[in-house]
Amino acid sequence: MERKLFSKIVNRLLICLFIFCMSWMHVSAQMGIENLPFAAGAQCDPLTFNRFTGSYHSNLYIGNQVGSNVLLAWGQNMNTYITGVTGDILAPVFVSTSSYAGVPYEVKSSSTGGGNGPSVMGLRTSSNLYIFGDMANIAAITSMSNFGGPSLIDSRSKVTLKLPTGIAITDIAQFAISPTAIAIVTNLGHVYILTKVQNLQGDKGIANSAIWHHVTLTNGTTFLSGVIKFSLSNSGAFALTSSGHIYYWGAPANVNGIVNTATSYNYAYDMSTQIPSGITVVDIVTLGQSVTGATNVLFLLGNNLKVYSCGINTQGVLGVGNASVTFNQPTFQPINALTNIVRIDGNTEAGLFTMGAMTTTGHVFGWGNGVASMLGIVAQSSFTGTYTNTLPVDIYGVGGFSDFSISGHFTIAFFTNLSLGIDQYWYVGHNIGGSIGIPSNITPVISNAVTAKLDAPATISFDCSNTQPTITVSGTLNPFVTCSGIVSGNQSISIVGTSLTNDVIITAPAGFEISLTSGSGFSNSITISGTGGTITSTNIYVRISAGSSGSVSGNIVLSSTGANSQTIPISGTINPLPIIATTTGAARTGPGALTISGTVSPAIGTTIDWFLNPTGGTALAIGSLSYTTGIISTTTTYFAEARNATTGCVSTLRTPVIATINGTLFAGSIGSNQSYCVGQSLAPLNSIVGASGGTGTITYQWQISTDNITFSIIPGVLNVSYNPVPPTQTSYYRRLAFTVSDGSVVSNVITIVVNPKPVANF
Repeated sequence: MERKLFSKIVNRLLICLFIFCMSWMHVSAQMGIENLPFAAGAQCDPLTFNRFTGSYHSNLYIGNQVGSNVLLAWGQNMNTYITGVTGDILAPVFVSTSSYAGVPYEVKSSSTGGGNGPSVMGLRTSSNLYIFGDMANIAAITSMSNFGGPSLIDSRSKVTLKLPTGIAITDIAQFAISPTAIAIVTNLGHVYILTKVQNLQGDKGIANSAIWHHVTLTNGTTFLSGVIKFSLSNSGAFALTSSGHIYYWGAPANVNGIVNTATSYNYAYDMSTQIPSGITVVDIVTLGQSVTGATNVLFLLGNNLKVYSCGINTQGVLGVGNASVTFNQPTFQPINALTNIVRIDGNTEAGLFTMGAMTTTGHVFGWGNGVASMLGIVAQSSFTGTYTNTLPVDIYGVGGFSDFSISGHFTIAFFTNLSLGIDQYWYVGHNIGGSIGIPSNITPVISNAVTAKLDAPATISFDCSNTQPTITVSGTLNPFVTCSGIVSGNQSISIVGTSLTNDVIITAPAGFEISLTSGSGFSNSITISGTGGTITSTNIYVRISAGSSGSVSGNIVLSSTGANSQTIPISGTINPLPIIATTTGAARTGPGALTISGTVSPAIGTTIDWFLNPTGGTALAIGSLSYTTGIISTTTTYFAEARNATTGCVSTLRTPVIATINGTLFAGSIGSNQSYCVGQSLAPLNSIVGASGGTGTITYQWQISTDNITFSIIPGVLNVSYNPVPPTQTSYYRRLAFTVSDGSVVSNVITIVVNPKPVANF
């Protein structure tokens, strides 16, 4: 069993499971279990980690006695291991607090198997680390002098003073035992290993089973750190860090996306590139055996509530429906038969290829090696036989369980029987030496067809709702794309908080903003308060903020006191806005169609959409640098909007472009008629009314005629008025007005009469 503490994730479902199961009035009468949902119990010490451990047939449990931690023991050889007096314990008993010092925080165990199931047991308390049990098995792990004793009360079992130099008991966050190694993980996430298997040392050092080995990265000098979850098999170790990286060391495993049955790793190999795209890893398990040529099988639980496996398919342990023992899956692939999984566990105690998973509704599924009916299957009752289950099976056939453990030759699942008001567990598998904990039940192998449930001893609760504060994130964020000055569209992730002691603070990186409401209330940081330490599934909406530019990236950070912070990578691109560089209007005289146009920047990839309104409305034309109007009779303003055809970004404002309709060109009038005698001066021909209308600039030209029929141009006379050269005979004058578009129009005619000089008669 890799972890025996109530799932950090499962507790988030307390409320919904309670409602679901209260409506479930009858389960299987044959199973004798009714109303299985678990309920929140009193808080145990908040540092409690793994509450239950079972090797082949020996069990330790940290129970909750009115809010205090107590240690219970039962099973084969447990009297020997606890008191030093040879014998089994047939029903759970309290371990005397005089046998150990401090508050029980964590229990672990392993076994090499066999009829007697000799075990190595581990107990971490607030003040000591104890290793005790079968001395031959302890000797198979380490040659360190006096490390471990045959019973808990033996002085050698208290190994606190034999921890790595500089490491105190208060520095330890968790530990693990397999038949070949003991490992501790510190509060800073460093890993130390005691083992006789060189590759498990993880420090690139020579074999030495008498010392603790400080696990390093590939360079052999940088220590692995930040580990928050750890799994140890007979021949491999698997670690998950707070930054979301996964590391492996030990016997061959498929760590880099290819089949590997030859290369071992005596250092922490960063295999994070093998994490399936779009998921955050929330739990890990590795399974392997201490035999020549052993390879390890690796499992991930993602925040998408899916289980992934990779490695060789020994006894169908990949869970993908393939029965071939030579089938080797090089990369992590989903076990498609499993959905909504919140907890995984593997048979790390005994080197068996058995895996289990629990759903959000408390159903427990198992696959792989089903020896001794430990998957609840009646036909697999032999504990000497080998069974291959290539697809997950519902071990108990009912839901509502709150925790479970795959351990040695049996599986235990815990629940609260609400109808009876007591905590219980249900046992399937090999029953020997009192391992079930019910003296009256002597059935050697128990399947799910047999009632095998144990009530918690008086005043003890199996429901220890004291898990580490946990933030779980589901959903993925694709790269964002938007245009300068415009917020992007929303994407969302959802979070769940369990066992929280404080609010969850969510902070967005520069260039992004977040909200609890789609479309409004966005800011750089938000705070979510839970109820009773729980935040039910809550959507967090994310978008690029309006003031961002260029490329933006970073991590959304979710944090709460005592919880491992979660980081969600996020990136986006803000495309620049195109602009209207120039516009050209058009004009004409009288009703008709006009063509207006514009230029854009950047010139490549940008076009113009034409509108009748400065904002809103439907485009009149799309994707053209010019626009030809319909027939219009009045001057009309149109609006040009630049649009990048690739990014879809449009200019900030639409630019007005005018299509002008002018009236008919009017020549105006000139004045006035006059007569004169030769030799006299003439008055100017003035403009009475200037020319007007038409399209374009009005130009003038004066003409003269002597017969008021045929007119000729007066060279160089282009002004609105004209000072005529005195004619020698009566002459006629007119003014032409014209534009390039309209041609010419003629004013009224002015006559200058020339009178002859008077002749004197003498």
